[in-house]
Amino acid sequence: MINDSIAIQALKEVLEMDTSNPPGNEELVANKLQFIFTEYGIETTAIAHSAGRTNLIATLPGDGSTDEVIGLSGHMDVVPPGDVPWDSLPFDPVEVDGKIYARGACDMKSGLMAAVAVLCRIKHEGIKLPFDLKLFASIGEERGAIGAKQLTEEGYTDCLSAMIITEPTNGRVITSHKGALWLRITTHGKTAHGSKPERGVNALMHLISIVNELQRALRFDANDEKLGRPSFSFNVMNSGKNTNMVPDQSSVEIDIRTLPGQSHASIVQDIKNHIQHVRAQHPELQASVEVINDLPPLETDDHHQFVEFACEHLNSRTFGMSGYTDGSRYQMGTSDYPIIVWSGIEGSTAHQPNEVVYIDHYTKTIEQLQSLLMAYKPSEDSSTVRKKA
Repeated sequence: MINDSIAIQALKEVLEMDTSNPPGNEELVANKLQFIFTEYGIETTAIAHSAGRTNLIATLPGDGSTDEVIGLSGHMDVVPPGDVPWDSLPFDPVEVDGKIYARGACDMKSGLMAAVAVLCRIKHEGIKLPFDLKLFASIGEERGAIGAKQLTEEGYTDCLSAMIITEPTNGRVITSHKGALWLRITTHGKTAHGSKPERGVNALMHLISIVNELQRALRFDANDEKLGRPSFSFNVMNSGKNTNMVPDQSSVEIDIRTLPGQSHASIVQDIKNHIQHVRAQHPELQASVEVINDLPPLETDDHHQFVEFACEHLNSRTFGMSGYTDGSRYQMGTSDYPIIVWSGIEGSTAHQPNEVVYIDHYTKTIEQLQSLLMAYKPSEDSSTVRKKA
């Protein structure tokens, strides 16, 4: 049986694998998971995306009494460690006082490996669930959920009746989260010698004018009971080659988090209108707007039978969260099934130096997830997958 000590060791081995995105290199983890599943006699399917990047699906057949398929999902990539020094090496997991420090510790290799452990335990114990169980280990969640996009578009999720994404939620059942609209605004000018700036067109100064205009005038009136208000943040800026050259190109990347009901296309058009307003003051301004990530908010019906069962079993009401998950992509498939985001793992150090997972949160997630799956009984009218209209 995959006991707690084995599950903890497997997590540490996966945390040693540098799957920073970019570039990803998730194939390292996919190969490890495939090895584990093979040891337990669990069928796997590898879906190649690009060099070094492979999604993995593991399937545990049920007893055949229903057509339901429950999906578990976790991503294999992590954000880069960042420039701020860590107290230990980011990909050399350190266990101290019941905690493991490493990049990906809470976001979300612990949630992924909890799901892996559950499949292995159920298989080892010879349990036949009244539904098939599938685990989707995806690539590229941190930069556009490209693995979930591939799995959805190629039909691998069409069979699902429900899905649990084991992101860190500290025990809360999440049924909605914000969408993500990432834009790159690029200004184009004319280079000149730094000592004669009047001979050029400074792309950076034009970009600063646009940023100032958007900071002043871009407003969202939407509000959501669970999610709060939309937000936007200027997070990446690039400009110039040398101190003594007027820059002929500059860019800024904006992270906009949206609510259900907001139109991403309308937001893009609104930003273009603000740029036109700046151009009226700076006739030489040339700018373009590029969409680099476009993920809708997640919306799951709180009153769906599976959601109500999960909330009762996990002793939680439903919540929303500000970050996005692979659920944004999965919900765009042809099948209509509920998606919840849940694990017992606390995620306050995600994307930060000294990222950490509490070992007891990890082992408790394994226990609770297995208990939930073993307790779930499909209703008689939910034995077939519903397609979207």
